[in-house]
Amino acid sequence: MLNNKIYIFVLVVYLCLQATSCFASDKKESTTLYFDLGEKGGWVPFRNAEKNGGTSVFTDLSKALEADSGIQFQTVNFPQKRADKALIDGLVDFDFTCLEWFKGNDPGPEFVATEPFFEITEYIISLKKNTHLFPTPESIFGSRVGTISGYLYFDDDKFTRTDFLNESRLVLGLKNDRFKVIILERETAKYWAKINNTEIDFAALHTSGNLVMRLRKEHSALIPLLNQAVQRMKTSGKLQAILSSHGIDSKIY
Repeated sequence: MLNNKIYIFVLVVYLCLQATSCFASDKKESTTLYFDLGEKGGWVPFRNAEKNGGTSVFTDLSKALEADSGIQFQTVNFPQKRADKALIDGLVDFDFTCLEWFKGNDPGPEFVATEPFFEITEYIISLKKNTHLFPTPESIFGSRVGTISGYLYFDDDKFTRTDFLNESRLVLGLKNDRFKVIILERETAKYWAKINNTEIDFAALHTSGNLVMRLRKEHSALIPLLNQAVQRMKTSGKLQAILSSHGIDSKIY
């Protein structure tokens, strides 16, 4: 009887140690990825929510990915130029971006990208009275163009950038005739035009591409897991539900 009690005691201790070991191992192996949501008001409704207390597209995407993949996502908030350097320096692990914004669609040798989420479009935008001046993307070449400091434009060697700190000031610059044309993502432009009571017009398409996660190359082993999560978000309808909840009508590929 005594031997049986000793055996049971040893077995219980062993199982407890194993459970503790497994838990510690799981914690050790869990992955946390950091990404930047920028300053308040930047890239609404993608980085920042339209309303106080609301969520943005990127926070909703990260929560859905977290639930599916088990990867933890943490946000930070940097000014745009600081965010670019933080990604290069490894202070953040990835960003949501569009490869068509890069020259040659190349994010650089230090990065890898997931499969696409949905379509992103940037437009050449003017006041309605000036739309006829910009019928094609090439029509901005040689002109002063309103842009966002730190943002990427694949052809910015062909026009003169006039950088602003955020989208709201950019639209106000257009409204006040600081320049005749700007480049801005469609949904963001609609939002700030409404807020700033500016009658804009989408003169010509500048870029059309797909939103992806651009990860630092040391995280390349996570790409298959993330791609599986993205695919399940598409087939389950979760991705479409996120876009619809923010009033976004974009193609999902």
